[in-house]
Amino acid sequence: MLVVRGDLFIRDNDKFYIVGSGSNQFYKLVAMVMGPYKMMAWTIDKGNYNLEHLEVFDETMGIELVINSDKVSLFKKINIIRKAVKNADCLNFKLPLPHSIIGCLWAILYNKKYVVESGGDLLKSLWYHEGLSYKLIALPINLIVILEHRLAKHIIYVSKNFLQEIYPSKARQLGCSDAVIYITPESVLAKRIDKITNKRGFFRLGLIGATQAGYRGHDTLIKAASLLRDKGYDIKVSFLGGGTADNKRRKCAEKCNMSDRIEFCGRIKHSEVLSWIDNIDVLVMPTLVESLGRAVIEAMSRGCPVIGTYETALREQIGSDCLAHARNVQEIASAIERIIKHKDYALMCARENYYRAMKYSSDLTYKFRKEFYDEFYTIENIR
Repeated sequence: MLVVRGDLFIRDNDKFYIVGSGSNQFYKLVAMVMGPYKMMAWTIDKGNYNLEHLEVFDETMGIELVINSDKVSLFKKINIIRKAVKNADCLNFKLPLPHSIIGCLWAILYNKKYVVESGGDLLKSLWYHEGLSYKLIALPINLIVILEHRLAKHIIYVSKNFLQEIYPSKARQLGCSDAVIYITPESVLAKRIDKITNKRGFFRLGLIGATQAGYRGHDTLIKAASLLRDKGYDIKVSFLGGGTADNKRRKCAEKCNMSDRIEFCGRIKHSEVLSWIDNIDVLVMPTLVESLGRAVIEAMSRGCPVIGTYETALREQIGSDCLAHARNVQEIASAIERIIKHKDYALMCARENYYRAMKYSSDLTYKFRKEFYDEFYTIENIR
C-alpha cells in the first residue's frame, strides 16, 4: 500500500521531524489498520520551525518513507506522483488534500486499486480562506473532488453523515473518525470536575487552528471575549497552532481592546496538546469549516466544555445547546457565558463530553477500519 497525502517532514542529519497534523501515534495506528505501508514524504527547509517542538519520526514502525523534495515545481511534483502511482499495487488517498487529488486522478487513469479517505469540504475550505485566489480555484477543483468520490469503489468518510451529503458516492463505504483518541481514565474527568467546581480568577478560552485560516474564527472569538469582558467577566484567550497571520489577529485584538488578553502559543508537540487543553476552561471553535473536529474530540476526552458551530460536522459530536452560528458573535458570547456563569451546567457539559468521546476512541475505530481494509484486500484480491 502506498499512501499519497502530502505529509511534510524536516530532515536534520539522519532524523525526520514531523510537520503538520501527523504524529507517530497516527502513523502507527494506520499501520495497524492497513499493515506495513509506504508513504510519500516531502521534505521542507527548517525555516522558522523550532525542532524541539516537533516529533521525530519513529522509523521502527515498519513504515517506509518515499522521500521527495517539496521545493520542486508543480509540474515535477505531478510527475513524481504519477510515477509513484503507476508503480504501486494499491494506494490510499486522503481527499481533498492536493497531493491526493493529483494522485487519485492518476490512479483512475491507470486503473489502480485504491481507497479514498474523505476528510474535508474543499469548497468551503477554499471559499472561506482569506484571499481572492482561493475563491477563483474553489469551484473547478471541487468538481474534480466530487468526480473522484463518485468514481471510487472504496471510501472511508471521517464523518457520520456530514461529508456523505457533500460528496455522495455509491462506493462501498464506512463513516468512521481517523482521530487518534485513547480512552482516558476517569481520574481525568475528576480533575476537570474539580477545576470547574473550585474555579477562581480568570477564565481561559482556547481555540486550535492556524491563524492564517480566516474561517477558523479567531477574530470572532476575540470579539466575543471582548463582549464578555465588557459584562464584567475576567477573560483570557489562548490560540494554539502555527500560522502566518498572528499580526492580523493582534490588530483585531487591539481594536477590541484585548491586546493584553490574547496569548499565541504557536506550534507544540502533539504529546503536549492534551496538557494545553487541561489548562483551558472552554474550547471555543467558531469555525465555518470542520469535517471531523479532531481537536474537539480530544478536548471532549479530557472533559473540557466545548462550543462548536451549526455549519460544520461538529454538530455530530457535541450537544445542540453548545452550538452557535459561526459568524454570530453574540450567540457565541452567550454560549460561553452560559458555561462560565453556571457551574452546574459546565459540570454537565464536562461529563457529557467525556463519555461522548469514547465513541471516537481509537480502540473502537481501529476495529471498524481494519475490517474495512481487510475486506478491501479480499475484494481486490491483493493478498
